[in-house]
Amino acid sequence: MFVHMTESPDLVTERHAWLLDRLFEARRVVTNDAASALGVSVDTIRRDLRSLHDQGLLRRVHGGAVPASRLPQSFTERSLDDRSARPVLAAAIVDSFRAEQVIGLDAGSTSVEIASLIPATLAVTIVTNNPAAAVALSDHRAVRVILLGGPVDLTWMATIGPETVDAWRSYRLDLGIVGVCGFDPRIGATTNSQGEVATKRALLESAAETIVPLQAEKLGTSAPFVVAEASCIDRIVVEPDTDAAALQECCDANIEVVIADDSGPSPRRGGNKS
Repeated sequence: MFVHMTESPDLVTERHAWLLDRLFEARRVVTNDAASALGVSVDTIRRDLRSLHDQGLLRRVHGGAVPASRLPQSFTERSLDDRSARPVLAAAIVDSFRAEQVIGLDAGSTSVEIASLIPATLAVTIVTNNPAAAVALSDHRAVRVILLGGPVDLTWMATIGPETVDAWRSYRLDLGIVGVCGFDPRIGATTNSQGEVATKRALLESAAETIVPLQAEKLGTSAPFVVAEASCIDRIVVEPDTDAAALQECCDANIEVVIADDSGPSPRRGGNKS
C-alpha cells in the first residue's frame, strides 16, 4: 500500500516567508543557495518560487528569482501617479542636453516630462515615437520635432511595429533616452509591453549614448520582456533614495550612475564605457 505524504502548510508558509525576506534584503534569490540554506531540495525551492511567481510576488528567472515589477500597467496609470520621481529624473536628464544634438525620446510618461522641461530656446532635434511628448513640445519653437509613424499602441501611447523600427534605424542619435519597466544588472532592461521591444531595441541601436531614467522601484526588478542586456545601457539616472546595494551592482557592471535630486544631479559614480 502506498501512502501519499503531503507537506505541512505551515512549512510551506515558513519557506515562502523566508524566500520573500531574502528577496527583500538581497534583491534576488538563488535557487541552489536557498535549497542549501533551508535544507530542502532544489525542486522544492523551484515549486515555491513558481507559486510565489503565480501570486505576483516575484518574477522567476534562470537560476532563481528577482522582485516583480509593480509599476502601473499603462501610460495613463503612470501619468496619474503623483508620487512619481519623474520631474527630478527628467530635470537631471535635460541638464545634459546640448545645442544641436539629435535626441531620441522613447515612449513613456518620463519622456513627456523631459520634453516639457527642455528650454524653449535650446536648439535640439527631438526624434520620438511618443505622440504625447511631441505635443508637449508644441511651444518650443527652437526645437525641431520628428514624430515617427506607425500604428499607435493606445495602452502605452507609442507608435510601434516595423514602420517605427525602420524609422528609428534611419537616424544617428547623439542621445537615446529609453523607458523601461524594470532594470537589473544581471538581467538587463525589461518592459511589460511586448509590442515595444523591437522599437526600444532599434532606438538603442541608433544612439551613440543611451540613458535610462529609473524610479527607485524599477531598479533590481524584472518585467516579462527583455529589451537589452545591461551592457547596452551607458547611464542610468536615479532618485536619491534608491537602494545603495543595487546602485553598487550597476557601478560594478560598468554602468554610469547619476543620482538626481532637487538641487541638481550628483557627481557620477561607476564605470565609464567611453
